[in-house]
Amino acid sequence: MTQALKADDYQTMATLADPAVGAGTPRGQAKPAALPARTGPGPGYEHETALDTVRNRYANLLPIVRYTLPRLAADPGFRRTATQLRQEGWRDWHLLTAIANAAGNHRAQQQGLRPSPGDSPEHRARILAAMQAPERPHDPPVPAQAFTEHALRSHLSVAAVSTARGLGLAIRPGRVDSQALLSVLGDRYGYWTDDIEHTDPFGWPALEDDTI
Repeated sequence: MTQALKADDYQTMATLADPAVGAGTPRGQAKPAALPARTGPGPGYEHETALDTVRNRYANLLPIVRYTLPRLAADPGFRRTATQLRQEGWRDWHLLTAIANAAGNHRAQQQGLRPSPGDSPEHRARILAAMQAPERPHDPPVPAQAFTEHALRSHLSVAAVSTARGLGLAIRPGRVDSQALLSVLGDRYGYWTDDIEHTDPFGWPALEDDTI
């Protein structure tokens, strides 16, 4: 699980219930009425395997946005958004997941590649290839509006659904309660706590205009 989405995962976005993932629920804590109380690791969860997955996420996601990241790091508005999300419990791999999927989705659409029901395997493969392609130095910059707080939350919400399915969790048809889903992933699958030592992918200094 690298958190790079399948070509049809963006259709899941329409089924996500507001509020978006991570809004007001640091580290995925569940509301008592939302979920039955469960404790302990979820079925199939192994900490070392989870850390390997996180390591792969960093390795696979960074090339997709290697030229976008310096532009974002120079944007005070994005720095404020990222600082807020980090304070809510987002790890750097959450940020990279949302950024890479936002950028990849934009590039696929720029190439006229949009997922729809009944797409052929070949069309889905082209979308996926466009979304996961390493960023090149002369690729047109992805506009800043692709990385708003709302956009990042939405893209991480979709990635969370993909993660849950990869873990073998059943996602019922209909609208998905992203807060409840993230609570399950956080409480039982280490989604908000698992991380590895890594170089800050943004590397910006603490600037006065970044304060909230």
